[in-house]
Amino acid sequence: MKTFKIIKATALSLVLWFANGIAFAQSYEYDKQTTIEGILISSTAEPEITYDEKPHQFPSLKLLKPISVLCATATKETDSCQPEIGVTLLHLVLKEKQMKQFKKLKGKTVKLSGNLFHSDNGHHFTSVLLDVESINP
Repeated sequence: MKTFKIIKATALSLVLWFANGIAFAQSYEYDKQTTIEGILISSTAEPEITYDEKPHQFPSLKLLKPISVLCATATKETDSCQPEIGVTLLHLVLKEKQMKQFKKLKGKTVKLSGNLFHSDNGHHFTSVLLDVESINP
């Protein structure tokens, strides 16, 4: 009986610990100017999710904490909006100048400004992407 109580208490603690990270995650909305902090890294998309079934490297932001990305109030009634909870990695959409900054700052913590949007094709390697406007070290 004592062992069961310990297991039950441990399970409850784990559930609360996990829920705390997601339930209290910072919330953002699609298609709104956003500033977000994280570490610039190169990620590799697994062949199963790519358009040509080959691994692909892509620029990404590893978030310091999980986030939730919600539908804007005006679009909540449409079927096309897909909220995401517990997002920890963003595929970055970069212009040529920003790609040079990305390469220079890779591995460092930065603040990025831009608009979040949901993936919609095989060239998007995370569920949420950030169309980057600026990169600030």
